[in-house]
Amino acid sequence: MTIKCTIWMPVLLIAGMCIAVCGLVSAASPQLPCEFYGTATIGGSPVPAGTVITAYVNGTPQGRITVTEAGKFGGTGTFDERLIVMAGEKDFANGVPTITFKINEQNADQSAPYQPGASTQLNLSVAGQAAVPAPVEPVTQSNNSTQVPVIVAQVPVQVQTPAPTPVITPVQNQSSQAVQPACVSAPAQ
Repeated sequence: MTIKCTIWMPVLLIAGMCIAVCGLVSAASPQLPCEFYGTATIGGSPVPAGTVITAYVNGTPQGRITVTEAGKFGGTGTFDERLIVMAGEKDFANGVPTITFKINEQNADQSAPYQPGASTQLNLSVAGQAAVPAPVEPVTQSNNSTQVPVIVAQVPVQVQTPAPTPVITPVQNQSSQAVQPACVSAPAQ
């Protein structure tokens, strides 16, 4: 009986250590990154090339991409660059984290849940007016020539559309009798 115990005890001990080590390794494994591509606009206008889009997980920047083609970031091709977002183990402490985005340090209107290993098309936008470079015109005052930026405000115009005109369709009576009006007023007394 003691021979069987001495053989199985080391086997069980080794198996238990393997299970414990495997559990520690899998708990410390980083999450797969997720990636994004799509369009980017500010105030309805495509962002220019050179614009930086940054992804944040729990308020910490976790990925960024520079726009190379106006209004687009990343692509669907195998070798196209994409916005790669990484998250750490601590980011999942309160469940699936939400990714927020900034376009040139302006908060984008969209956000996305962190989906490890996913490649997602996401069209980002910042509401409001598009960034318009201010024209510079020389202004002369006495003996000095000073350049002053002239800012042109773009005000959205609301167009009022007329209310649709109701169309009245006559109803045909299936009998051969004349159609009587529906509302008949009583004679005044």
